[in-house]
Amino acid sequence: ARRVALSTSLPLSNGAMKPFAQRRSLSLLQMMHSSSRPTTEYFDYLLGRNQMEETVDQPSIIIGDGRVGTMLREFGERRSFEDILIRRGDPIPADLPGPIYICTRNDDLESVIAQVPEEKRQDLVFMQNGQLEPLRQKYGLYDTTQACLWFALTRKGGKPLDGITSECPEGLTCVSGKWAGALSMRLRTGNLACEVVGERDLRRNMFEKLVWISAFMLVGSVHGGKTVGEVEKEHNEEVCDLIRELATMIRFTMSVALKTGLEERLCAYSRRVEFFPTAMKEFEWRNGWFYRYTKLAQKNGFPDATPMHTEYLRYGRENGLFTFDEIEV
Repeated sequence: ARRVALSTSLPLSNGAMKPFAQRRSLSLLQMMHSSSRPTTEYFDYLLGRNQMEETVDQPSIIIGDGRVGTMLREFGERRSFEDILIRRGDPIPADLPGPIYICTRNDDLESVIAQVPEEKRQDLVFMQNGQLEPLRQKYGLYDTTQACLWFALTRKGGKPLDGITSECPEGLTCVSGKWAGALSMRLRTGNLACEVVGERDLRRNMFEKLVWISAFMLVGSVHGGKTVGEVEKEHNEEVCDLIRELATMIRFTMSVALKTGLEERLCAYSRRVEFFPTAMKEFEWRNGWFYRYTKLAQKNGFPDATPMHTEYLRYGRENGLFTFDEIEV
């Protein structure tokens, strides 16, 4: 297997070179945090019970007019739909049928949920990157819809670049839940691939995207802000080492095994969207989710399950490459 030791030197802010500490052997945190819902769903599928009702695209509510919200509205216009656009503070109608696409930043999600009438919450469609499971569990939003988007959209009103690669010619984007069919149909209006899947496969895909965005953003940031294409080309072994570490942590803490060929698949996607910049954003929802487990392990006397990830985070913060708030556990 391809590996690099953490003795790899990285530039300090003053131009000197500082090696990372020698990598410790990976000891896995012995705890499980899994959901029984995917297992129940799988047996329901085998027995032909509780199959998702197929939905179709229709006039919808879109919360947020950023890049994704504007794109969805434009796709709806192609089908002659008159969507309702909700901006910050606008009331959300309770009597309009159809999905509610949430196209805001992760940090705005709780205020959006509070704004949605109780009888319409099952119509929510989450479009964000990152680990949303704790939020959905907090508000009991188990019957909502979640999408995992694999395309690049660099500017509002721009043309999205689909994440179709040689490793995944069918595309990576998927969606699960009540309005899965409606979203898939709308994205296909814009020639974007989107597969309707069950919760088990959506969860696996979501964790795969979490690994990609956490690994590539972190490695690119500690190397001065490289693009994801530069990370894949110039720091391939390094980022693949981190991918494996994060994926292993997910397998043993969340009881979710990602599909084989993970490194090749994520590197192929990075080559596809090679121009995309790296930056440490929405820390709580991305790298911060892994870091929280590190803090929990340290607090309870367990070894860190993601030591490379932890050292890179601390190195970047100590050398002024990025900042993040310390997580309290």
